[in-house]
Amino acid sequence: MGKRNPIWLFFLMLLLSPAGASVVEGCAGCWSGYGPGDERYNKPLADLRVLYEKEGKAALRAIEETLISNPDHRVKQRAATYIGEINDPSSIPVLEGMVVELIKRVSFGNFGVGTADFQTRLKVAHVLAQMGPGDLADRIWNRYDRLDQLKKSEVPYLLNALNDPHLLDRLLDILRRGKDHQAMVAAIEVLAMGAYEQVLSFLRSKLEEWSEREPEPSEPDDPDSPLVHYPVLKLKVEQAIFQLEERSKGSSG
Repeated sequence: MGKRNPIWLFFLMLLLSPAGASVVEGCAGCWSGYGPGDERYNKPLADLRVLYEKEGKAALRAIEETLISNPDHRVKQRAATYIGEINDPSSIPVLEGMVVELIKRVSFGNFGVGTADFQTRLKVAHVLAQMGPGDLADRIWNRYDRLDQLKKSEVPYLLNALNDPHLLDRLLDILRRGKDHQAMVAAIEVLAMGAYEQVLSFLRSKLEEWSEREPEPSEPDDPDSPLVHYPVLKLKVEQAIFQLEERSKGSSG
């Protein structure tokens, strides 16, 4: 055999060693992506931040367009945040347009509390509430009976986000009707998030009423109507009562 090249052996050992592997592959942090956090692999999100930091209020129209047309809900929600920080009343119709998709006769997108579209509508509703009172909560409630089950399930959360002054009465109305199971669940959860100690007697009465009931169609004449799952509602009410009682103890302690 010929004489081995010691330089070649050195590089072979370097490649085969763990340290050598890290040199060849590079470290995970050597590339920081487009920015911190969610921006790492999301250029539109990073571009939106850079635009806002550079131009501020002058970028308002571009940010509004991003809110309307960008398909990424993380980008949409950040656009809504920036619009709220700019706090220009001229943006209110744009923001409202995002939420009223819920109540349009012909609407596009996905509906229901588990969807990204709902999370964006919820974010926009919070921004609208920060920008001042409006009539959007009334408009949503006036169309409640015309909405399908998925859209109805969003209503309690959106009314809460909009700081609806009639929120309590409307939540209790949903529960009194005894229909629209997901909307009833949402109404109970919103009640539990608030400081509605005055509704404890109402919830206790519902707990007693629902404890003896089995799941049944919300509209007995319509066999295709969604079921009202009373065991689920009972559990939700028990949780709400506990949270309200604990909050009441904390505030009085």
